[in-house]
Amino acid sequence: MKIKIIMTAVIIAALFISCDPDYPDTLFDPDYRGNPAPVISSVDPAASSLAGVGIITITGNNFSPVNHENMVYIGTKSSKVLESSETRLLVQAPNEIGDSLLLRVAVTDAISFSNSLYYSLLPAIETYGDITESQMPWGVATDADGSVYVSVSRGGSSDGVQKILPDGTLEEYVPARIPRYDAMKFGPDGHLYLVRNIRLIARVPPGGGAEENWLPFPVGTRIIDLDFDEHGYLWAVGNNENIFRVQMNEKSIAEFPFDADVKSVRYFDGSLYVSAITQANDNEQSNIWRFPVDNMGNLGNPEIYFSFSEKTGDNNAIALAITFSKDGHLYIGTDGPDGIIVVHPGGNEWEPLYPGLVLPKGLVFAWGDGPNLYYTRGETGNIQQALIRVNMQREGAPYFGIE
Repeated sequence: MKIKIIMTAVIIAALFISCDPDYPDTLFDPDYRGNPAPVISSVDPAASSLAGVGIITITGNNFSPVNHENMVYIGTKSSKVLESSETRLLVQAPNEIGDSLLLRVAVTDAISFSNSLYYSLLPAIETYGDITESQMPWGVATDADGSVYVSVSRGGSSDGVQKILPDGTLEEYVPARIPRYDAMKFGPDGHLYLVRNIRLIARVPPGGGAEENWLPFPVGTRIIDLDFDEHGYLWAVGNNENIFRVQMNEKSIAEFPFDADVKSVRYFDGSLYVSAITQANDNEQSNIWRFPVDNMGNLGNPEIYFSFSEKTGDNNAIALAITFSKDGHLYIGTDGPDGIIVVHPGGNEWEPLYPGLVLPKGLVFAWGDGPNLYYTRGETGNIQQALIRVNMQREGAPYFGIE
């Protein structure tokens, strides 16, 4: 029986082997020509863009007018194709950082890649300063020379205020004494003014050194942020019933009623802006308020410039920090999913800044040289608190604390 089964298997195998199916000897079709290879003529920006953020225009020939039929590679990653025609591609740079990355294009039904160009992708956002994992940055300030100053704590103790030179070198600017400062700004007199959510403004002499208690406020006052205006006044805010204006030479304090938990203050284009939590219909709301400021330094009636809680639809998120670009874009640091949002001029339209790249929380802002914005990113989950530098692709609004 076993012999019959074996013989049957052998006969069947022989039949298969003897069959001559009509298969081609190779899958290669020598007559297939395909579409012509794509050609890159120029790229804009020509040499570099921001990784994960930049929008790049590629001009050339033999592209497809259908987005998904064009594959644009920069380095090892593909770019998102936003618009396409036979002669032009608009793409978003992939999140890959490098100086000499090969940029090339492939098109469906074209056998060959395009010609290749070397291209650089720069970081849109990166940690800044030689701050260790055991340290936590808080208040941040900048000067006219491009240096960055940051208040650093370590395990509840102070590591002072560190000065980060443009080449990255760290120097002690204020000795370790106070555990942390929440906000810092240089004044027009060259002093560094510091606040830490108590009823006091401290200051450090030009060039650094130990801080002095400069100006106390009424008992019960809390000062968490400050800013200077073009008239030489210092504005101070916190969780109070008033906004405070300080005349620098006389050290006199004027009060303007505003009962709110104010998180941040910024003077811009003749108005004072504050991020504040207020009570409305028994509910807390986080909004950006605007006060007109006259030539005598008096505040006019406030209005809501941007309804943060309503516009974002997140009643649990708070607008923690605010700043402006030179062309009037408002940036809000939040503890919501979007670490920073940008509100376009007029206060109606907004969007997340660099989605997927900017993580919460945006605690404190300080514009640096050129397009660089520095901010303290708060600790969330397994995300460590850090000092972050962001290339904003635009310059910050004028700052009146530095002459």
